[in-house]
Amino acid sequence: MGKLFLVASFISLLMADCEPNIENDKRVIIKGEIVDPQANPIQAIEVTTSVEEYVLGKTTSNSDGSFEMVAPESYDESFLIAINVDAENNYTSAKIFRDEDEIGRPKIYDLGAVTLRPTSNFTLTTTRNSTTSDHINVQINYLATSCVYDFNNGLQEDPSQCYEQNYISRTTNEINSNLDLQLKVMRDIPLQITYQIDEEPATTIEVTPNQQNFEYEIFY
Repeated sequence: MGKLFLVASFISLLMADCEPNIENDKRVIIKGEIVDPQANPIQAIEVTTSVEEYVLGKTTSNSDGSFEMVAPESYDESFLIAINVDAENNYTSAKIFRDEDEIGRPKIYDLGAVTLRPTSNFTLTTTRNSTTSDHINVQINYLATSCVYDFNNGLQEDPSQCYEQNYISRTTNEINSNLDLQLKVMRDIPLQITYQIDEEPATTIEVTPNQQNFEYEIFY
């Protein structure tokens, strides 16, 4: 009986250590509006507050793009406000961190207008139709679909973590002579594709995904 009690107590302590640090009886209000680059409202976008994997509050934007929710307050450094975190609804996502140097936590986080940009499901395929070419190397340079902000009396964009420049590189081989790359990219924003067939000089082309689902194919 004593051993079982000790084990149960130890498990309870472990669970307590993993739980987020919630301030007793304290709540905060998170509000704002979600718009596209033309300032048109975007509805049905999910907004959450969390500490690590624990979700403290959740809501979605209304037809006019506005949202407001009440959530428990936490002084944990990982306190996060996330908008469209899974980049669903064909829009970019935003993560908002609290400025840890801020004196006195606000009771209301008024985010103002948060702009999300449309995204495209981009697919690049390469098809080998030559008997003389052995392989192709492809690199795609594109912008990430997420932006990080700090909150200090309003949103402050973090330039080093907002729509960063990314790239992906792949090469065919004897087993897989074709490539099929699928990426979520910014819609209407050009991306660069650089490819090299065998030892030939590399070729760089610019492609602008201008549809929700955009496909591009390279033959070699």
